[in-house]
Amino acid sequence: MNAPWNNEDLRRAFDADFDALVAFASRSKARVGYAFLRADGQVDLGRPLDARISARMTHVFALAQMRGIEGASHLVSHGLAALTGPLRAANGSWYSEVVPTSETSAIPVPRSVLSQRAQSAMIGAAAAALMAGHSEAATLLKDLEKDQDQRWWDPSYGAVREEIDAATEACSPLRRLSTNLDTAQSYLAAWEATSNRVWFDRARSILRLVGEIAARSGFALPDLFDEEWRPLPLTYDQPPLELIRPGDTLPGLGFKAARLIGQVCAILIHMGETPGPWMLDTAISLYERAHADGWTEDGVGGIVYTLDSTGIVVVPERMHWVVCEAASAARVLAELVVPDLAEDLAVDYARAVAWADSHARAGMGRWIHEIAPDGSVSMRVWEGRPDALTAARMLARGAAPIYLTVTGATAMAGASTRAQRAA
Repeated sequence: MNAPWNNEDLRRAFDADFDALVAFASRSKARVGYAFLRADGQVDLGRPLDARISARMTHVFALAQMRGIEGASHLVSHGLAALTGPLRAANGSWYSEVVPTSETSAIPVPRSVLSQRAQSAMIGAAAAALMAGHSEAATLLKDLEKDQDQRWWDPSYGAVREEIDAATEACSPLRRLSTNLDTAQSYLAAWEATSNRVWFDRARSILRLVGEIAARSGFALPDLFDEEWRPLPLTYDQPPLELIRPGDTLPGLGFKAARLIGQVCAILIHMGETPGPWMLDTAISLYERAHADGWTEDGVGGIVYTLDSTGIVVVPERMHWVVCEAASAARVLAELVVPDLAEDLAVDYARAVAWADSHARAGMGRWIHEIAPDGSVSMRVWEGRPDALTAARMLARGAAPIYLTVTGATAMAGASTRAQRAA
């Protein structure tokens, strides 16, 4: 198959955009860690230090270091310093937000919380930093694993909790599918970095739960659940989170889940193990439902953000992370399915990339996080451009084997390049 991800011109364009994305993201460097980046490329120093943003930027710079971008190693070390210092809580966990008081100290924000969304990003960053050659990341990853065991991993469901009050250590009853998908992704990178099978097995466990939820929900995934993993009904007293209401479904989660389940299927095959019989069928069904629900020709086209339980669009904004996940899912699944479906997925991939290029980019390396239905920049969720990791992953995936995460594939390619230069 003449797949678009094998096209040399597209590959060169992606490489150039990746380099420009790293250059733009590096503007987020603050005295401590990485700050919220406004659309104009300036940091918003009025905000507390957000652990999730800082970790995701650190991950991007680790990818950049493995790709040989000059100065990226220093940026990784700067991010690790924040994760191992000012963001650490006295109880051994990590705050989700702090106000730095010096380069090595900080105070937590009022009513501070511990957050698995932030922790999953830290795990991914630590794994990437370790693969990039930062030995201090090994200790950080071990500490994060210990905290996962102590506070976050829920063996009764084979998934992770969402949030813990920092003062009382009371666990929130809310569960989020998006957090668990982020966690599964980071666990896979940690497994590649350490060969510790527990990371892989837990990622697989999370995706098994996702598969069960998908089957019960007609493969349209909601994000918000109670502590027994029942979807929150519309009548639940829970305000929207990032515009996501109880009961609504997100095509973006379907694409992401399809990609991760497909990738774990490929990993198992590569290891000589048999994937669960549900895996590929579930991944395909998730992808097809997300595509059917999400893609629209209204306005500027693209993929809508949320729908209600009847399939009516609730939030019509187009998020950059969603179209990146759609392209990445098509890329992964095309390696696993029959040729006719693979060709359809290649068309979907090209369509997603073309839409992103036309509407989700303000220029080289400048990804617009949120687009209104008329094509203008929206700021209902994102006031700027604080995240570079989702776009970086899509740009860096290329033709790399799908049994590797983007982080693992980048590490392998970087090691091969270094060996060739040394020869």
